[in-house]
Amino acid sequence: MPNGCMLDPLFIKSIGTSFKNGKSIRRMLPLNGKLVIDQKLPYICVYRFIGSEDYHLSSLLKTQGAYLIIDSELDVSSLLRELIDHAIKDFKSYMIVEIWNNDIRSENRNFEIRYPAEKIAATIQALENGFKAFNSLLPGVGVELNDTRLRHPETLEPLISLDELKKTGTLILGIGIPPIFIDRETHQEYPLFFRLVRRKFAAVIKIAAYEFVRVQSDNKFEHYLMLGKTRLDNLVRSADARISAISEKMDFISRVTPVNTNEEWQKFQKKKFNYSPNFSYRLISLDPEIEKRKLFNIPMENIEHPTLAFLLRSKRMEVEKQLIMLEERGTKEFLHTSLSIFGELDEDLKKTAINLLNNELPNEQPETDLVNAVEFTRAADAELEIYRRKFPRLILTVKIKDNVNGLIVSGPELLVSKHLSISRARMNALIQHEIGTHILTYCNGREQPLGLMYAGFAGYEQTQEGIAVLSEYLVGGLDFNRLKLLAARVMAVDALISGADFIETFNILHRNYGFQSHTAFTVSMRVHRGGGYTKDAIYLKGLIELLEFIKKGGNIFTLYSGKFALEHMPLIEELTHLRIIKKPVLPAYLESPEALRKLNLIRNGLELTDLVN
Repeated sequence: MPNGCMLDPLFIKSIGTSFKNGKSIRRMLPLNGKLVIDQKLPYICVYRFIGSEDYHLSSLLKTQGAYLIIDSELDVSSLLRELIDHAIKDFKSYMIVEIWNNDIRSENRNFEIRYPAEKIAATIQALENGFKAFNSLLPGVGVELNDTRLRHPETLEPLISLDELKKTGTLILGIGIPPIFIDRETHQEYPLFFRLVRRKFAAVIKIAAYEFVRVQSDNKFEHYLMLGKTRLDNLVRSADARISAISEKMDFISRVTPVNTNEEWQKFQKKKFNYSPNFSYRLISLDPEIEKRKLFNIPMENIEHPTLAFLLRSKRMEVEKQLIMLEERGTKEFLHTSLSIFGELDEDLKKTAINLLNNELPNEQPETDLVNAVEFTRAADAELEIYRRKFPRLILTVKIKDNVNGLIVSGPELLVSKHLSISRARMNALIQHEIGTHILTYCNGREQPLGLMYAGFAGYEQTQEGIAVLSEYLVGGLDFNRLKLLAARVMAVDALISGADFIETFNILHRNYGFQSHTAFTVSMRVHRGGGYTKDAIYLKGLIELLEFIKKGGNIFTLYSGKFALEHMPLIEELTHLRIIKKPVLPAYLESPEALRKLNLIRNGLELTDLVN
């Protein structure tokens, strides 16, 4: 048993009281130690350092909701007894996982698990399976299982004797981490590889702890994700707020959308469609270099929560690319950076678009019973009133603007072109697209503790536009004109990537596919703006992916919680289990039996072309 520095009994008692009452505990200990317990958990991870703390090992422990990092000279046996005493009353059992580094001079790449063989087969199996999966990150990584009483580093004494732990119903496990984060000879570190391992390690320990809880204790946790970190510390909140503020301040879409579209359309008509438009853009009222410096002054490597660190790092990379695009606006480089954000055009998507455009129906039928910007704005404002009552802290507005093309949502604001003219039959569909999806997810995101939920996770637009188009179907306003327009956008992006200029793209849509000249012009403007913007391909792709998600039993209601992609659903599920994410306000149209009936049709296998009302 350790004989070094002792902890004050009153200090230990205060921690025990906080633990008993389920309070979050973050306490500094003597000799640069640290105790963190986010919530009352039936396990704790321990790392004892000799001399100085190892960054990698400390970072691994900090992924957990309960950990103890201490100098090996500090005697924490009384502290652990206090935690065990309270945990046993609540959970009937407790687990201590001590973790250490194996010798860096060793060529052994195996994770070593020291354990007692009896009664905890599920826990050890979870650890073994989890660590074996690391082989996909680094070939040669394996697992060694040692049924032994020596479950601590050879150079140290036990935290508490095994016989004492056995009497209390406490299990202790030992895990030796192989020297895989630093080169054995050069001592060069591998930070990107370590980040991947860190995220996987976080899940492995939680799953193993959950198996222990499930089998050995009174299980109070419905899912292993509930064992994770529940506290958003100041560093997470600061990083999230700073990245979200830069993203919102940038107002990217407005800055890459022309302000003189109508004037250039008039010139394009007069020149008989043989004129390359000279689009003008809003002045950029920020310095991308300064904003990028702000982004990379955020110490992301110090964030303990691995899921949030991943989300914030991904968003920072996307915002950086958007800032670069502002610098590249009007150049060929703009297109290349756009492709790095939205990806290359998928061949299956292109095939779907061609099939939609080549069916027996005309690609564009004239719209009748048109409404203007004033009438549309009046109806949109009435819809906004529903959400003003539900989100009284937010100022939700709709404005008619001269320098806007069509409709643009900017945060809590819907901007309407004064030249807007649409079919009355499509009016509610567009209102639900813009307000019932884009503004509502912004509002729900504003109610969440993470700014990324309203600023948008990296790559959120595809899912967001898929939901928005789906809403048009659910309210009875999706027609073949609309589906074919989405297909036309895909083909316009394909033409752009293939090297077509504005006139060539226009001719493909107007002459080859029969779209009216103004529609062909508008679609061409959207994909050529800024120097080549490939986002327009994601509307159809997002809809297709969303349909598959619903058919496979996916919960569409969760998608209204904020602005994120389908690929983020496991992360959202984790944050929901940890009670970090709140339940969303759902769009008003989902109260309609007809909308719910249509959702059921999709769950039962409705195809893309069957969505047309």
